[in-house]
Amino acid sequence: MILKIVVIILRSIAAYTVLLLLARLIGRKIISRITFFDFVVGITLGSLAVRISLGNEGSFIMGIVSAITITALVLITDFLNLKSAIFRKLEEGMPSVLIKEGSILDYNMYKTKISISELLMLLRQKGVFNIQDVDYAIIENDGQLSVLLKPDKLAATTCDLNISKAQNKLSIDIIIDGKIIYSNLKSSNHDETWLRQQLIFFGVNEIKNVFYAAISNSDSLFVSTYHVKNGENQ
Repeated sequence: MILKIVVIILRSIAAYTVLLLLARLIGRKIISRITFFDFVVGITLGSLAVRISLGNEGSFIMGIVSAITITALVLITDFLNLKSAIFRKLEEGMPSVLIKEGSILDYNMYKTKISISELLMLLRQKGVFNIQDVDYAIIENDGQLSVLLKPDKLAATTCDLNISKAQNKLSIDIIIDGKIIYSNLKSSNHDETWLRQQLIFFGVNEIKNVFYAAISNSDSLFVSTYHVKNGENQ
């Protein structure tokens, strides 16, 4: 009994290692972009992992071969997906327009098996509570709904108002967990003297009391200090 348990453990480790290597070979994909094809591949490889771990000696080798074969097919599929628009259409499908110029396309609703209640729910998740405000609504291949509001319902942009706006930049981390990141401070064209002077305006006299500090794209400093409660940092 103990020998059998040890064998299962060793085979499970081997199955995990092989499938991990194959998964790395296939590549990662953001959860929200996983297609039905990716889901099927994941389920298949998971089933093979169980077979490799718990099956007989013959199933171990055959399971490894099967997993490698499926991985090769996935790589071929990904290659064809990148190179062929026709294959990509067959493998992923095409987005479906559910609302066009303010009109609901009922035939596409039936084709995608989305009810009016589901459509309204998806619109609410996009912050749209009045279907009359929608010019176009498209269901993407990953099940997400893309919405374009009617022109009179769109928020005015700085371009519409002829207002110039500074270019967006990422904020620069300056202090993390009470320690100055000197390379970032230098790249922001500031020095420690400037930083300490700025911290005084926030009522902070010691760097070690700062949990996080960053310089925004407007060159202003954001500071979050430690909040101590019952003797612990919160």
